[in-house]
Amino acid sequence: MKIEIEVQAFGEIEVQGTAGAHKGVELMEVHNLSKDTTLGEVENLLSRLFQEVENGYNNPEQNAGKITIRCKKENSEIVYLG
Repeated sequence: MKIEIEVQAFGEIEVQGTAGAHKGVELMEVHNLSKDTTLGEVENLLSRLFQEVENGYNNPEQNAGKITIRCKKENSEIVYLG
C-alpha cells in the first residue's frame, strides 16, 4: 500500500529591516509498504522525517506531521491506490 508521510516546521524569525518574517520547511516521502507493516514501523518512518526537518530548522514554533493512506472501496473490498 502507498503511504505518504509529510512533516512541516515553521515559525517566526528575525530579519533585519522587516516588521516580521517567517520560515517554513516541508518534506514529503512516499513509501510502498506491505499491508503487514505495523503502526510502530510507520511511526519510525515519521520520526526519521521529523529528525531530518529538525536538522534544517532548529527549534521551530510548530512542528507537524501527517500520514496518508490512499484507498477506495471497489466491489465491497478496500483497494489501496498506488
